[in-house]
Amino acid sequence: MSDFPWLDSYQYKLTELAAKGQLHHALLLTGPAGIGKLALAKRIAAYLLCKSPLQLNPCGLCKSCQLMASGHHPDLWQLPTEGGSSIGVDPIRALGQFMHGAAQQGGVKLALIPHAELMTEAAANALLKTLEEPPQNSFLLLQSAHPAQLLPTILSRCQSWALAPVYGEQIEHWLQEHSSRPVPDFLLHYVGGAPLLALKLLENDEAAAISAQLVMLKKFVSAQLDLYELLAHLPDTEQLPSTLFWFVRQELWHKGADMQLKHHQLLISLQQWGRDRQLITGQNAVLNLSALLVQLRSALL
Repeated sequence: MSDFPWLDSYQYKLTELAAKGQLHHALLLTGPAGIGKLALAKRIAAYLLCKSPLQLNPCGLCKSCQLMASGHHPDLWQLPTEGGSSIGVDPIRALGQFMHGAAQQGGVKLALIPHAELMTEAAANALLKTLEEPPQNSFLLLQSAHPAQLLPTILSRCQSWALAPVYGEQIEHWLQEHSSRPVPDFLLHYVGGAPLLALKLLENDEAAAISAQLVMLKKFVSAQLDLYELLAHLPDTEQLPSTLFWFVRQELWHKGADMQLKHHQLLISLQQWGRDRQLITGQNAVLNLSALLVQLRSALL
């Protein structure tokens, strides 16, 4: 059985194209963070590098498959990226040099670029040279949760495959199989149908903390909790912007289309705060969040 069954249909379609010699040399896998874009890219890479694929799957036994399993295949390059940091021009130039070199195993060469939207403009322009003149038997597999942030020239030279959000009983069962913790009702919708993110939040106990914060926010907007009590229950974690945005969007959805339209600017403000909050520190960060929460309650009362 596949580790991530919701990826199986994409893998089948892409490996079928590869088997027919019809796979595009540059693929862009898109979808929400935690859907499994990098896992799918590695599956495709494993198939393309395998010397004796079986029924659209890598054999798992040849030398190439063993190298892939070890995480050190000489003909596979994965661009290292730290969460939130930009991708500069130097690693992209190094990637280009790698792609133009000879394949050590005598087959194809592949490069994986997670979080492709983090490329600087100079890096994206450097990548264009490889996209426009791809070496023979080479493949680029880009992944992005925010493809709109990529340069149009990059988008136009890639074949895009959008991984749809995953909901339903299949994923609930998958989470139950991979975690001993109970799955809150809100979780799959909160993560935008991204099972891997849902599992991460379950396993590090953040799902339970988020559930408690949503209860506190509900009390706050109904005037059952004051601002200072709420702030005490809203630690500044990576998930806080997502929690506030999801809560407001759900509340506005329940209030109807007119309210959604009227307070659309509030959602934009929340997104802006989420992007900029790391730049605001100390007491200013508390004041900034406090003002946003007051604005939130005023809109939802």
